[in-house]
Amino acid sequence: MAYLEINALSTILCGSFSAKVYLPEMDKLMLDDEKHEKKYPVLWLLHSEGGSSLDWNKTMAEICAVELGIFIIAPDAQHSLYTNMYYGPKYENFLAYELPGICRNNLPISEDPELNWIGGVGTGAYGAVKAALKHPDVFSKCIAMDGIFDMDAICKKALNGEPIGIFHKEESLKAVFGDITKVAGSEHDVYALAKKCNAGKFYITGKKGSMYEEERKRIAAELKDRAVYIETTGEVMDFSEPMVLKRAVEWLCNK
Repeated sequence: MAYLEINALSTILCGSFSAKVYLPEMDKLMLDDEKHEKKYPVLWLLHSEGGSSLDWNKTMAEICAVELGIFIIAPDAQHSLYTNMYYGPKYENFLAYELPGICRNNLPISEDPELNWIGGVGTGAYGAVKAALKHPDVFSKCIAMDGIFDMDAICKKALNGEPIGIFHKEESLKAVFGDITKVAGSEHDVYALAKKCNAGKFYITGKKGSMYEEERKRIAAELKDRAVYIETTGEVMDFSEPMVLKRAVEWLCNK
C-alpha cells in the first residue's frame, strides 16, 4: 500500500497546491497496458474545515483505493469552503476543472463523469454536495459523511456573535461568501441547489443524535430518490465508526 503527494502550480488559485493520491494495489492495475489506454475510476475526497488532506491518513482511504482498484485524490482547501471565494481564489472552479486536468496529465484516471465521484466529511461534505449539484457534467456520484450543510445558519450565528462550530468568523465568512445575509437561496445554499438540479446520486451518512442530524436529513429529503441516507452510531474522523468511509466507497463502486 502506498500514496503519493502532488505539489503543483495552479493558475486558478494563483499559487501552488498540495494533494494526496491513494493508489490501487498493483494487481488491480493493467501493468501491461503499454499504450496507457486503461483509465481508472477516481474519487475526489475533501477534508473538513480546519483540517487538511493528511486527515484521510487516519481513515480507511488507502485500504479503499487498494482493495477496490480506484484512485482517491484528496486536495488541500485551506479555508475556502470549496467555494469560488468573494475575496480569494475560485476554489470551486479549481476543484471541478483545473485539478482534474492536472491529475489526468499525470495519472491514468478517467474523464468520464460516470467514473468521477466526489466526497467529503464535515464541511468537505458540503463542498462535495455543492460540486456534484453544480457540476453534474464532471461528477456523477457523491458521498457526504458527517456533513455540515446549513451555511445560512452558520452565517446568521456569526452575525449574532454566537459560536458557529467551524473554523471561521464573520469576516472570514464574508471573504468566502460576500454578503452573508444573502446565503439562503443563493449558489452557496445546497438545499436550494438540490431543488434545481435533478442529476447525480448521493450517499448521505450521519451520526444519530449529532447536532447536525437534521441538516443531513434535510439535504437527503431535498434530493429525494437520488439520495440514500445512512444513520451511523459513530463518525469517520474520530474512528468511532471507521467503516463509514469503506461502506460509502463500496456504494460508489456498486459493491
